[in-house]
Amino acid sequence: MDLRLKPLVLLCFFGIWLGGLWHFYNITKGFANVATLVDGIVILTGGNDRIKSGLEQTSALKAKRVLVSGVPKSVKITTFQAIQLQGYPHILEQIDIGYGAVNTFSNALEAAVWVRNHQFRSIALVTSRFHMPRSLWLLKKAMTDIAITSIVVDANDSTFLHLLKEYHKYYLTKWVSTFLFDQEVEGVTL
Repeated sequence: MDLRLKPLVLLCFFGIWLGGLWHFYNITKGFANVATLVDGIVILTGGNDRIKSGLEQTSALKAKRVLVSGVPKSVKITTFQAIQLQGYPHILEQIDIGYGAVNTFSNALEAAVWVRNHQFRSIALVTSRFHMPRSLWLLKKAMTDIAITSIVVDANDSTFLHLLKEYHKYYLTKWVSTFLFDQEVEGVTL
């Protein structure tokens, strides 16, 4: 390759990358918390205030059940209730704790099994703003016939570094998930 073309090629790639980042950022700004009635709420752990924000929406959205997905197996249910569910004793019997997920892919599978087991037709997904596009993409791939609305949590994990990380993960996930979700989740129970 001609040495004069290398900077031009690099500049083109950088322009494409920057355009994609801008597009991804605008996608994240497009999520609005709409109070739509749902059958259930899926809260993805891993960020600040997600559980609290999701539980606050339970009565407003008339949700029958809540799944908190991605709780580490080392966390005891009594500890979880004492710390995360403090102030919500009236809905303790509506909350399911998901210990099976370790990343966003497994969150989607865990949520799909939970939705199918409860025969829900609509859910609200609770996660941070920059995590929402990837999470929503995966949940929609795992549950093609379920209506999913978003509840965005704007916490201190929405930094520029987090934006960059999620931007790259989002496009990689879109590519990889094309191969992972070709078959339905069958015969799996929680």
